[in-house]
Amino acid sequence: MNATNNPSAHAALAARGGLDVDRVRQAIEAALAPLPVGARLDPAVVTATAQRLAEYAQVLLPYAAAAYDSRRTSRGPGLAGHGLTHVRYRLTHAGCPDAGTDVDAAHVWCQEMARSCQMLLGLVSDNPQSEVVT
Repeated sequence: MNATNNPSAHAALAARGGLDVDRVRQAIEAALAPLPVGARLDPAVVTATAQRLAEYAQVLLPYAAAAYDSRRTSRGPGLAGHGLTHVRYRLTHAGCPDAGTDVDAAHVWCQEMARSCQMLLGLVSDNPQSEVVT
């Protein structure tokens, strides 16, 4: 089960992290929604989406890292460990390109960050020992 369909995860994340999981899920869905043929991306909307997704990832990251650490094995970082490292790197060193200059690149960054937020939500909500999920 993941946070997108676990009401107790929604409540726990909201209480502990100041995060509305429904809004996170809506932002993820909006970022990953297919664009209609011929549609033009609005740089202001893409910029706002990028900022929102980065903020959500910042809030989710410590909870996801704690959830990962609670069930980590000694066999190496695994896919989740590499995913966490990738999200940290993107947030600190590979921010969203300027949507005013290259709206398509910024849109792709939003899609990738949306997938990262999906992964973080999954790590948090799938861990029964996590403080975030009750």
